[in-house]
Amino acid sequence: MADPAKNHDSEDKPEEPGGGFTKKPQREFLNYFGKDRWIHLWLAEKRTRLVSAIFPPFVRLGLVPDTVSYVGIALLAGVVLYFVREPRVAVLFLAGHLLCDGLDGAYARHTGKASQAGAFTDLVCDQLGMVVVAMTAIFHHLVPPLLGTAYITLYLIVVVFGVIINVMGLGTRITITSKYFMYATYGVWAGWGLNFFSHMMSFFSVIMLAEVIVGYLRLKRGIRKKFDSEVRFTEGDPYSGKLNYALNLFVPLAVLTAILLWANIIPLRAMFARPTLSVSWEQGVRVISEDEASEILGLGVMDDTFLVLVRLEDGSQQLRRLAADGRATGQSFAVPEYVRPACGALPLDGGTLLIVDSATRLLMGVDLEASFSAKRAVTVFTIPLGILRVTALATGHYNGRLVWLAGNYLYTRQTYVIDPEKALKSGDILGGVIKSYTNGAFPAGMAVTDGTVVEFNKTPLECLIYVAPLKRLLEGVNLLDASRTSFLPPAPDAIGPLSRSGRVVMVDRDGRIYRLPVEVFSGKAP
Repeated sequence: MADPAKNHDSEDKPEEPGGGFTKKPQREFLNYFGKDRWIHLWLAEKRTRLVSAIFPPFVRLGLVPDTVSYVGIALLAGVVLYFVREPRVAVLFLAGHLLCDGLDGAYARHTGKASQAGAFTDLVCDQLGMVVVAMTAIFHHLVPPLLGTAYITLYLIVVVFGVIINVMGLGTRITITSKYFMYATYGVWAGWGLNFFSHMMSFFSVIMLAEVIVGYLRLKRGIRKKFDSEVRFTEGDPYSGKLNYALNLFVPLAVLTAILLWANIIPLRAMFARPTLSVSWEQGVRVISEDEASEILGLGVMDDTFLVLVRLEDGSQQLRRLAADGRATGQSFAVPEYVRPACGALPLDGGTLLIVDSATRLLMGVDLEASFSAKRAVTVFTIPLGILRVTALATGHYNGRLVWLAGNYLYTRQTYVIDPEKALKSGDILGGVIKSYTNGAFPAGMAVTDGTVVEFNKTPLECLIYVAPLKRLLEGVNLLDASRTSFLPPAPDAIGPLSRSGRVVMVDRDGRIYRLPVEVFSGKAP
């Protein structure tokens, strides 16, 4: 924390030549404190009196207050190096950094060398600790990068605004203490392994966003009054008046709205789309019994049997092979508990089951024959997803060869046609991309049958299954315009679709299979 009592002008000298605490009025402003400044001043005085006994050796060595601040920066290297290697050691380095942050101002007052320049050094070193801890937490995946970046950005903007407001003498209510909550959050993780970084940063980011808006408006008003009196609008000026004010507010909002609408036109259309075909799904067997306390994570089709991935009550995960009538075949294998399938539909590439794992951000290939034999998942390859957030995966044929179709949500809003051999050779899923097309809102599943893409898209208002020729999609037509029909799934949270024996298959979260003959929608030509 920037020490307010360290902020002396050069002419403010201590009354006690030996280095005692000055009692002269302090003309400080190089900090971001608000109306609670008196608390910080009082604490600074008490802290100086409390620790003054340890400063004589510093004086004899000829150390200056900035040196204490720089030692605090150096200790942050220990925080970075031991952040996950030895978290409790990192906490000790962080405590040392905070100790130096508290001592540098007290030492400056003790020696009579308190100054605004020193306060600036203190301020920079103080905020550097917050940046280092937050960025290291992002680097080690303790917090989502976007959230962590937003937190750091908002924090620094509020600090800068607070300092400028104080320098201009405008007065502020802003007081930032969230970094100490972040330090405590890291301490909890280091000591007990509990990660509350996302909760803490989300909470304070909302508060700081409001502070940024208030700080900007306060600065804007203050700067205008202090520096722009000669260029203020007067009565009768063409730039004055409520109508002109509304116009100047409307123009940037209109530009922002146009960009948002243009960039999200397909998801918005999908949100308000309605089915063009009414279908009746055939209810089939249940793939899990009604009295079984398990959760369905994925569904696949192998020959004339079902592959069902379930999470059991004890947290373990199992892939089972069931007959067409839902009877157990006795074949199953364990899947690691860390695996979190991002796609409910589990397609097959020959005898290899494809699983998009959101936990590791990898596309995993599982050898089914070896896995059933070993009673555990045998992974034959993994490919990084890179920038993609794949939420739907299918296999099909393009130009006479087997391809993967990977639907990506939000980041690119594209479904990619991928050559498996090229992807495996390059070690990157994007390295095997042949072509792509624009999908709908949230691709939650897809299947490819006879050159036709059957894609399940979710929106907050409607969930629809679109049917579109793959050839037309790859000619540059988006999914909504290329679709020749659309219809409702059996349930909004259903898993699938999959193609099996001339039918589209889906399963609801209760384990009930639903089928729809391809003929129902295949004859609907545009």
